[in-house]
Amino acid sequence: MHSTLLQKLCIGLFLALLLLPMIGQIVSVGTGVTATEMRAPNALPDLPGTVEEFSVLPQRFEAWLKDHFGFRNHLVLANNLIRVKVFGQSTSPLVVLGRDGWLFYTGEHALEQTRGIDRFTPEELDRWIDVMERRQAWLAERGIPMLMVAIPNKERVYREELPAWATLVNPESRMDQIVRRLAERRSPLVFKDMTADLVAAKKDMKVYHQADTHWTVEAAFAIGYQGIMEWIKTVRPDFTPLTPADMKRTLAMRQGADLDLARMLGLAAVYQEEEVRYDFAGPPKLRSADASMPNGIVQNILRADLPTAPSVVWFRDSFTISMIPYIAETFREAVVTEHKGLRFDKPLIEERKPDVVVYQFVERSLNAPIPAE
Repeated sequence: MHSTLLQKLCIGLFLALLLLPMIGQIVSVGTGVTATEMRAPNALPDLPGTVEEFSVLPQRFEAWLKDHFGFRNHLVLANNLIRVKVFGQSTSPLVVLGRDGWLFYTGEHALEQTRGIDRFTPEELDRWIDVMERRQAWLAERGIPMLMVAIPNKERVYREELPAWATLVNPESRMDQIVRRLAERRSPLVFKDMTADLVAAKKDMKVYHQADTHWTVEAAFAIGYQGIMEWIKTVRPDFTPLTPADMKRTLAMRQGADLDLARMLGLAAVYQEEEVRYDFAGPPKLRSADASMPNGIVQNILRADLPTAPSVVWFRDSFTISMIPYIAETFREAVVTEHKGLRFDKPLIEERKPDVVVYQFVERSLNAPIPAE
């Protein structure tokens, strides 16, 4: 009797497991790929009207079914978690698993740059510097100083956390090549490489997230913002930027949805990291903030009640985003715009006539060809 009851329970459980995905699909449980994979789900195909549409119908239907399978996200998460945490396998070709839970990015030749495999040829190196010197000279003719701010790849700052196989092939990275060649040429280019500052600071703070490609908010303020403001004070001695005394320091948890490498692994639901945040403690000076996308380029115009502060045009990539709240409370007007492949927008500068120009880029962007001027 007990054996018969057990058999019935097993059969019932088996049937329930078979029906569960169908029920989940009907009520849309665990089927939202947009939130977990940052993409639109495949749509249910229409009835085919041509032979060609009929021939691809099975593939299109299968793609829709995979995206709308009941409890799909839970199953994908479990699979990814087992592969990463149990078997030590990355679930994304863009992510390498490092030591002690550190994750590293393989896109944009970041790892090859760190290992000294992806480097400038001598001709490419001189052309890169030539273009940047011409930009600085063009600005100087208009009385506008420019600072180039180079932020190193996380892989170089936390080299000791890379997997054992990621050994150095050449100790000189593309960033090192630029610094060396600038010295050899006695170049007038004002170039700030933040590598040494970040390496030194990591003794006292986490300067990059373990599960993200970007620096922490703490590093963005303490190293990035303050380092750039120190230079601006050398060309505008009357300038008064924010200091740690102006800020409120708090601890917060950054969730996996805001950690890009965790998202790439499909593990945003289980990752989180503690971070230090700096919020402006005084009465806000920001008066207006306008956002637009001229020619597909994200552009923010920030205006503050700081009549004696300088104005700035700030070319950026994603590393500036965490500094924008500080920029907004620092300049009379700040035009913060993406450079999208190290472009340089002369018409924008002629229109805004800034007091200073900041040109920030991350090291991995150096593998892209420098735009023609």
